[in-house]
Amino acid sequence: MCRERAAPFFDGLRAAQPSEHTRWLAEPDEPALRELLHARYAGSYSYRFLHEPGGASRLWMSGALLSLGEFDAQGTLLWHTGLWCKPGRDSLDSGLSMALPIRRTAMDRSEHERLWSHLLELLKARVGFLHQQTSTLHLMAQRYASRFMRAVPVGLIVDYTEGERLVGVEGSGLPMQALAMTTVLAALPPRRRFLPAGPWGEWLASILAASGLPGTVE
Repeated sequence: MCRERAAPFFDGLRAAQPSEHTRWLAEPDEPALRELLHARYAGSYSYRFLHEPGGASRLWMSGALLSLGEFDAQGTLLWHTGLWCKPGRDSLDSGLSMALPIRRTAMDRSEHERLWSHLLELLKARVGFLHQQTSTLHLMAQRYASRFMRAVPVGLIVDYTEGERLVGVEGSGLPMQALAMTTVLAALPPRRRFLPAGPWGEWLASILAASGLPGTVE
């Protein structure tokens, strides 16, 4: 369980290179992450401190964030995704996922499948759930989460973020909405679940069923 922001929580994940073209990021990689972040968000990312020197390094050193990326031969970070550890929760958050829009990566679909099959297998020994919030502008992110991370929609977060601007993606300028998606990593024991009668209860029951959570709903 992710109870502490301590680096040892992620030690088992860092033990090996997760796929052919990816590796775990460390402090010397922070400039490359800032460059990728700027290429995608032009300084507008909600966690503004990540645009500043030392922002990501503090998270890596504390164990709050584990970063995975693909680099080219010149040291340019082409693709990145992060796992966030928050104390007291039986879950991790997946986020900070982005790719350089003008460069193709060497990873094909089969490598992404192997990557997440490997990571999910390791994560399920540590936590029960992997959560993420994908902006409704990130349609490809939602497809990626469903296809490779085995995530299912579980809710909608209204006005998820304000002021973010994705380079190359036309937006309305209004606050972004987010589709909440979850990967169930570990089987849960059967239990009775009580939901309200009517449409809200039916909606919640459909989410439980799609997530594969066992137990009766009353």
